[in-house]
Amino acid sequence: MKFDPNDDRYIYDVISKNIKYYRMHNNSKYSSYGRMTQEKLAELCGLSHSLISNIESAKVQQSFSIAVLYRISRVLEVDIKEFFIDRNF
Repeated sequence: MKFDPNDDRYIYDVISKNIKYYRMHNNSKYSSYGRMTQEKLAELCGLSHSLISNIESAKVQQSFSIAVLYRISRVLEVDIKEFFIDRNF
């Protein structure tokens, strides 16, 4: 689903797609064959699997803190600003 950039849901959609992309195409020391499961990401971030699942879901509007986003970026070894770039995956 594509949201209008003036809609609050837009930034959540952009971030969720980027988190999923970087989790699935991950070269961090924690990944296996360039992929990381939601369960592994949640464990390494100290978060629940359901939170990671909801963040990545296009059907759920899951709010989360900047601290959560920072934890995810550290584990995925991706600069946090990369999560805010609208890409066409």
